[in-house]
Amino acid sequence: MPMKQINAAAGTVQVKLGGGKIWAIVGVAAGTSYAFQVKDGPDPQGNTQTIMGQSAAIPVVAGVNYIDPQQPITFRDGFQMVMTGTPGDVEVQYD
Repeated sequence: MPMKQINAAAGTVQVKLGGGKIWAIVGVAAGTSYAFQVKDGPDPQGNTQTIMGQSAAIPVVAGVNYIDPQQPITFRDGFQMVMTGTPGDVEVQYD
């Protein structure tokens, strides 16, 4: 399974295009107010759907895995991480 390290400043990181599953999102370093949302997309019309952090971005905490490995999150059109705050570090595992 591919793994990607995300330590980008505020903005959107397109991790993958097309469908798949997210197996892990692990906080490595918290940064200052570093938080994330996970979106499925973009679809052919350019739309996305928030699949994690719908009501508010999720703060990054070092050492926390935000996905239960027994219940990976499925995405249909793509996997985007929308980051806010001062960069920290997050690792994602997906297929």
